[in-house]
Amino acid sequence: MRMTKNRELVYKEILNSAVPLTAYEVSNRLKEMSLTTIYRALEYLYQNGYLKRFSLDECTYYYSSESHRHFFRCVQCGKLYPIETCFMEEYEKYVSTHFNFKVYEHFVLFTGLCEKCYQDSLIDKTENANA
Repeated sequence: MRMTKNRELVYKEILNSAVPLTAYEVSNRLKEMSLTTIYRALEYLYQNGYLKRFSLDECTYYYSSESHRHFFRCVQCGKLYPIETCFMEEYEKYVSTHFNFKVYEHFVLFTGLCEKCYQDSLIDKTENANA
C-alpha cells in the first residue's frame, strides 16, 4: 500500500494539531472526506507507524509518532491540552531499575479541571453558599 492523497491529508491534520484528534474531529476539519475514508486512513497510518493512539471514554485519539508528548484532559469540558515538557526520565530509570523492566517509551495523560472549568466551579460554589 502507498501513501494516498487522502491518507496524506489526514496525516497533515494530525501533524498540525497540538493535541490528539478523534476520527470525528478530523472529519470536522476535512469536511469533503467521508468518515469511513478517515477511519481507513487513520488505521493505515497507525499500522504503518505514522501515528500513535490511545482510547479514552469510548473514543480513540490519534497523534503523531514523530514527537514525544504529554497531555492534560479536562474532566468537565473534555478539552485536551498539550504539555510540552517531560520530567519522566528519572521515573523511567526508577521503573527500569526497581522492576527490572526495559522501558521503550511512556505516555502520560493528566486529568482534572482546566483553568476555566476550575474557576467556574469556584464561582458555582460561592453562589451556592450565598443562596
